[in-house]
Amino acid sequence: MPPGAEYRKGLLLTLGGVLVFTPDSLLIRLTDVDPFTLAVGRGIPAGLIMLFGYALVTRQGLLSSVRTIGRWGVLVCLLQGACSITFYAAFSYTSVANVLVIFACTPLIAALLSWVIFREKVSASTYWAIAGAATGLVIVASGSFGGIRWFGDSLALLNAVMLAAVFTILRGHREINMIPASGIGLLVAALVSIPFAGFPPLDALQLTWLALAGVVILPLALTLLTLGPRYLPAPEVGMIMLLEAVLGPLWVWLIIQENPGIPTLIGGTVVLVVLFAHSLWRLRTSGLESG
Repeated sequence: MPPGAEYRKGLLLTLGGVLVFTPDSLLIRLTDVDPFTLAVGRGIPAGLIMLFGYALVTRQGLLSSVRTIGRWGVLVCLLQGACSITFYAAFSYTSVANVLVIFACTPLIAALLSWVIFREKVSASTYWAIAGAATGLVIVASGSFGGIRWFGDSLALLNAVMLAAVFTILRGHREINMIPASGIGLLVAALVSIPFAGFPPLDALQLTWLALAGVVILPLALTLLTLGPRYLPAPEVGMIMLLEAVLGPLWVWLIIQENPGIPTLIGGTVVLVVLFAHSLWRLRTSGLESG
């Protein structure tokens, strides 16, 4: 595939995945159940749809599709499963804005993991960006001192680290299609969560939000985001992922009027500006800005 066509394919896949995923934080708030119930109610349908959908499209058969992921795919399964639980739990203990702003640091964490795991060189600009983003995170967390939000912020940061590891593996092993691994990861999270889930009675509206996320948004977004890093350079992936941190709180603010707070707005702006500037710089220096 020509470089330009590969670039456009990755751009469309990643952009599509992020845009599909942006209402997810709002749906989590509207469903209003414990994180383990979310992991079960959303993870089982989403995981099964991804697995059977992949087997159907590739015509490999379900078992054959699973065998192709290898040991790195198994690690993706475990990380994806842990990401699902910590992601839902973080929303229970801190604001949507805090979760998504911290989540926006995932690309920079991935840059460090790429160096540690695959010995890919990390540029000086990346280190400066990490320092700037860390400053923004301190500002975000300053609104959480003395409250339960510290725990939620910690879960969000743990989620960002594990998700960064997933993206690092996806980029380091582009020869493996990891869609089955992502699907299995959702199922693993669901199975682990069953003993801890409260399974409260849900009204029709709550069931609608749960189904919308589990049947449509989650499998579609994760499929696109699993494929995107195979074709798109890391700076581009990082820049596009920033849309989640911007549009996610916007959905929540507009629909259920959850005010993100001044520290989150200021710190979030710092994080977004730093990450956006870093992505543009990396694009310019890599010569990919024209596609």
